[in-house]
Amino acid sequence: MMGLGKRSKICWVAIALLLVSQTAFAEEWWKDSFAAEGSAQCDNNDSIVTFTDKAVEMWEVGCTLDKIQKINRLDVVILDMSCTDGESTDKRRELLLKLEDNKVLRYPQREVLQRCSELRSQSSPAPNVENPQ
Repeated sequence: MMGLGKRSKICWVAIALLLVSQTAFAEEWWKDSFAAEGSAQCDNNDSIVTFTDKAVEMWEVGCTLDKIQKINRLDVVILDMSCTDGESTDKRRELLLKLEDNKVLRYPQREVLQRCSELRSQSSPAPNVENPQ
């Protein structure tokens, strides 16, 4: 029979692993550069938005993150931020939802974003392979 001390150690290890795996998963999926779904590339595209753990950078607008709220057991993040376009500053709140196809729904804009890394891989030309005869 397993002693009480050994059981409690196993429980603590299981809880720690569960918390670490949930935190790492929830934090990483939204930190990247995205462009509007259907964009050809991310180079010189005014729909690009880059999310980091401290800021959100968009075309002519920069935001500092005031608060990040993760919704437990869902791939949802709520971002409270202060944004400036160089002339005025405003407070904004956005919700990011990870979609099944690795895209992100951005609300309240109701905009579907696709990772720039995926757009690059889709738009890169296929290698030119000649068939020897």
